[in-house]
Amino acid sequence: MPEKDRRIGFIALLFVSVGGILGSGWLFGPLYAAQLAGPSALIAWMIGGLAIMVIALNFAELGAMLPLNGGITRYALLTYGPTVGFVASLSSWLTFTVIVAAEVQAVLQYLSIYFPWLTENITGEAGKSTTHPLSFPAGFVCAAALWILFSLINWRGIHFFARINNGLTWIKIGLVVTVTVALFFLSFSWEIFDDPKEGGFFPHGWSGIFQALAYGGVIYAFTGFQHAAIAAGESKNPHRDVPIAVLASIFFCLLCYVALQFAFLGGLREVTFLTAGDWSNLQFEDQVGPIAGLVKSLGAVWLFYLVLGGAIASPLGAGLINLGSSMRIAQGMGHDRYLPPRLSRTGQHGTPGLIIVLSFPIGLFLFLPFPGWQSLVAFLTSVVVLAYAIGPLSLLALRDQLPDLKRPFRLWFAAFFCPLAFVICGLLIFWTGWSIVWKLGLVFSVCGCLFMATHLTRGQRMHLRSAIWLVPFLGGIVLITWLGSEQGNLQLSQTQATLAVAVVSLGSFYLARKLTITPEETQQYFAQIEAARLEELEEQNPNDVAFLDVK
Repeated sequence: MPEKDRRIGFIALLFVSVGGILGSGWLFGPLYAAQLAGPSALIAWMIGGLAIMVIALNFAELGAMLPLNGGITRYALLTYGPTVGFVASLSSWLTFTVIVAAEVQAVLQYLSIYFPWLTENITGEAGKSTTHPLSFPAGFVCAAALWILFSLINWRGIHFFARINNGLTWIKIGLVVTVTVALFFLSFSWEIFDDPKEGGFFPHGWSGIFQALAYGGVIYAFTGFQHAAIAAGESKNPHRDVPIAVLASIFFCLLCYVALQFAFLGGLREVTFLTAGDWSNLQFEDQVGPIAGLVKSLGAVWLFYLVLGGAIASPLGAGLINLGSSMRIAQGMGHDRYLPPRLSRTGQHGTPGLIIVLSFPIGLFLFLPFPGWQSLVAFLTSVVVLAYAIGPLSLLALRDQLPDLKRPFRLWFAAFFCPLAFVICGLLIFWTGWSIVWKLGLVFSVCGCLFMATHLTRGQRMHLRSAIWLVPFLGGIVLITWLGSEQGNLQLSQTQATLAVAVVSLGSFYLARKLTITPEETQQYFAQIEAARLEELEEQNPNDVAFLDVK
């Protein structure tokens, strides 16, 4: 494709990832992470950031080497065939689509401070936890209106999308920095970090830190890093820009999150919230927005309204980006024949209008009353991590299958970092807990059976042999999580279960390394992807059908 037809530059690509990361995570994460881990939530953020960085290094090489729209899922097709490709595509599409619902719910939850009819308040046992599902019909109508707005912006194309996203991202960065600095100056105290009355720095031990990674929204908060890799096919210089954008976005946002969590904890000294050091009781009366609740308790009215503005701009921007990525992944699923190819056809603005239209009723279905933002993001964490697990496998496989491809960014010590990233993915799924893991296993078991039944009736090859490793990987994590839960009578301690998951993940990784498809089959699927791209370009511009040069 000629240089003039490339759509977005480095800054826009960087802002796609930064804008996707800075969503509702900074608005809710500091509270929920503190409830689970206390002051050691700081460690949870650092562990989460480093874990995502290790995972992202794999996608940095893949995105620079093969800048394909929806590429994060299509690498699986190139290395393990349609069945594993379907699992990766389904998990990524499901993640980004549900994230849109989570971000919209975050907006309405903050707005319900002034418009209480948008949500319902459901208090748990002993008044310790309160969830805020959308009300019916008022909350659902407003959520549907926001989804339509996202759809219209994405339908107008990448140029229009990039301009709006760049503006929203600058606003979000400014808000996060302003709120963090203001909290330091308003009321910061070191006492909360080591006060024995409040449980010290580790009130809930390492188990609290691990729970904060999933239930505290830490891993969820970094989910948007891969948007640059997904939009790589629309970058002016993907070989250079994609790896830099992916890694820089994670590092920058990690600094933002750690600083905000630090300021949030330091500002709690002026707030009476603990009962016998039980951090799970941390709440702000009559406030459904944690950051807004803290600043209002501190008497900073001007900052309270600024946070409300951020509560609108941040989730809206992240929701906009996630719907765009969901659209691109669905488009790739159409090209790869997981969905009817007709759905992937683009219109006058270069976007798949039919996919956008069909996403709307799916979005409405996703606005059913969830038990709250916290439980929703825990499930999303397990789903997206499953997609992440494909990255390290695909990186090593493509080095064998397509060794001559240009690799502008090459991961050093890949033989170490790839299995490490895979084991991290297995542990992150395990740490979401039994209440989440069994649902993950059920969803993918049902969808996998439907996929195989559909392909068998069509007589299409599925490469089931290459997907065998999914059985010990997912099945092993589900079994170990059950054995370490109350439902399994706690037959395994937390330490034993963690070590078992690490061993199962590592074994599944090396099993998967032996089950890749042949280089000839990879070339065939690569040609299939290339042909689909050519067909799309012909529809947009019959005089210019040059495919992306990845050699």
